[in-house]
Amino acid sequence: MAEVFAWRIHLRFFGPVQDKTGVKETVMAVVEGTTVNDVIGRLQLDSWMGDRLKTAIDGRIVGREEILHDGAELAFLPPVSGG
Repeated sequence: MAEVFAWRIHLRFFGPVQDKTGVKETVMAVVEGTTVNDVIGRLQLDSWMGDRLKTAIDGRIVGREEILHDGAELAFLPPVSGG
């Protein structure tokens, strides 16, 4: 039987996603090989993501199929507006 390792990731929410989740940040346990898309599904944020909201792992903008690592910071970022 293969060993399954649990990782802790840190989630940070900004803008409307923070309003939806009701928290600014939290910690989640995931298994090795978990993708950004897996976390989006667990948080039931599919309808909030769309094309405008972005995700970043450790400050680097990534796609939904990016694999997380132990201790990763996953941020959910709203569109940036200029002025």
